[in-house]
Amino acid sequence: MSYDFSQLNDKEFESLAIDLLSDALERRIERFKPGKDQGVDGRFFSATDSEIVIQCKHYLKTGYQGLISYLKSKEADKVAKLNPQKYIFMTSLPLSRQNKKEIKRIFKPHIVRDDDVFGQEDLNSLLSQHRRVEEKYFKLWITSTTGLNRFLNKAIKGRSEFEIEDIRRKSRKYVQTQNHNKALEILKKNQVLIISGEPGIGKTTMAENLCLFHFSKGYDFVSIQESLSEAENVYERNERQIFYFDDFLGSNYFEAIENKKDSHVVKFIERIKADKTKRFILTTRTNILNSGVFHSSILANVKDFMRS
Repeated sequence: MSYDFSQLNDKEFESLAIDLLSDALERRIERFKPGKDQGVDGRFFSATDSEIVIQCKHYLKTGYQGLISYLKSKEADKVAKLNPQKYIFMTSLPLSRQNKKEIKRIFKPHIVRDDDVFGQEDLNSLLSQHRRVEEKYFKLWITSTTGLNRFLNKAIKGRSEFEIEDIRRKSRKYVQTQNHNKALEILKKNQVLIISGEPGIGKTTMAENLCLFHFSKGYDFVSIQESLSEAENVYERNERQIFYFDDFLGSNYFEAIENKKDSHVVKFIERIKADKTKRFILTTRTNILNSGVFHSSILANVKDFMRS
């Protein structure tokens, strides 16, 4: 997700930028109380005890030319007097390669390299790598539907992480059978697998270990407990994900059909099949599935994905 940082005031932007740099460099950065900063918003020291200075400028409303004018008339002299070993400049404005070179020239020789100048694109890249910082600055994502949904759905992801760890712990007792291999073949071919059987025969155990296999191959694991809305909320295009819905029809197929769960399931299956990065495993009792298929034309084609 890309932000333009317009939701933040100057001080909030400064704090965000320095937090991101601190996380990226894995080191503490000093900050100072509000007031005239003399060109220093943060600093740290090199191995040789030389001062490295950080300056952050929001300047969204002023724009790039306004920023350049200010840097030349005000900031360049401040930095020359400070004479730091290294100067790092960060702004919320989008910057081109030439923009970075121009800013570097203004602060020569204190900006050592072009990548010591951070623009909007660089900050967004850092945010994608340091989610902890993004979560801290809620103003960024509170007005974004995508961002808000991601953080509201942290409970689903947290629960799924706990569940996959539990599956991993139990997997030591699991014996991989021919049925497991056949189920993998169906899943590879169709991307969707429905495991049916009577209570106690091990369909949940097989499903969990199939999920664990895909998790070990780099798929994100998503456990669905209440409804497919949970899966839809955390669905990410072009990201490898495996969704798991245990006992997806519940104990009453009439109730499932009445609540249109059959339609919802089939539509989600179609969505999964259209995205090669996704897998979907479901379990149900045989009698419930057979009755559901018999009474629901929508479920009539699900047998293509079954492993009994």
